[in-house]
Amino acid sequence: MNLKYRLFFVCILSFAISLLFVNSCNKVIDDNVVPNNPYDTIHRGDTTLYGVPLDSLTIAYVHKKVLSTRCALPGCHVGNFEPDFRTPQSSFSTLVYALINKNNVANQFKYRVIPNDTNGSVLYERITNCCFVTTDDRMPQDGIGVPLPDSSINLIASWIMHGARDIAGNIMTEPDAEPVVNPLVCFGISTDYQTNYSATRMDTAIPYSPFVVPLSVTSFFMAMKASDDHTSMSNLTYNRLKISTKEDDFSSASSYTATYFAAGADSFLVATIPASILPAHDTLFIRFYVNDGHHPNNTEFPRTETVFYYKRFWSFIRQ
Repeated sequence: MNLKYRLFFVCILSFAISLLFVNSCNKVIDDNVVPNNPYDTIHRGDTTLYGVPLDSLTIAYVHKKVLSTRCALPGCHVGNFEPDFRTPQSSFSTLVYALINKNNVANQFKYRVIPNDTNGSVLYERITNCCFVTTDDRMPQDGIGVPLPDSSINLIASWIMHGARDIAGNIMTEPDAEPVVNPLVCFGISTDYQTNYSATRMDTAIPYSPFVVPLSVTSFFMAMKASDDHTSMSNLTYNRLKISTKEDDFSSASSYTATYFAAGADSFLVATIPASILPAHDTLFIRFYVNDGHHPNNTEFPRTETVFYYKRFWSFIRQ
């Protein structure tokens, strides 16, 4: 077969295949078996959010009816500060069990919203009390906007008293965080409370360099501070201070119990350190371990991944 007939044969074959393809496509269309377009089921402007009805028990409805129209205004709660009312999600995360930044004189409140408790929710207090901290500081602020109508206040109260539900209708349980060790409070003082060794750093130009304990000192106190969202410092458990010659290896560290100590209006966790048995002329690194009684693992500070200057601040040298 010469080249001319070969080309003719190829063209005929290609044309036949294309006819088969078109016919098969037409058959698919004719038989109504074209794959469904998932976007065909979306109805723009409906009353649902992610498939959840906008009923009065969810933050979605509260956001739509009140927060987005009266609170998420320029210069107000639009992400520059909390609570953030730009979206239902940001509203929920910065309200329910969110710690407050400003309290009243009686220091009465802890969270912005507590499910099933309007009296303990600072959000409800702020929209109903004319004088939370100062005169005319009701939200929306009396000097800026118009107070919410009773219908909006009742809607927020109903949402709170029905569990302050998220967009899916779920009720959040109160968080229980691990204790927090104050990274800037760790100092050594003499047993007669007359000398603060941690005020003298090995390198006076570097405030986070190890502090100096004189070789003549046989023992001294080490004081720390910790806080917890549910447990007072006096009721924290474990409370161990460890000292190691290695910055990130405390497997063979010396361990000392810290006890609660109230000093006037202030308080600390204090451990007695037998300095005379510790190595001299070597940097000794400190780590503190504490537990609130609700977590399986102890909270540790500094940790291996903690930035180096905290590890150096929490260290001393005998010389």
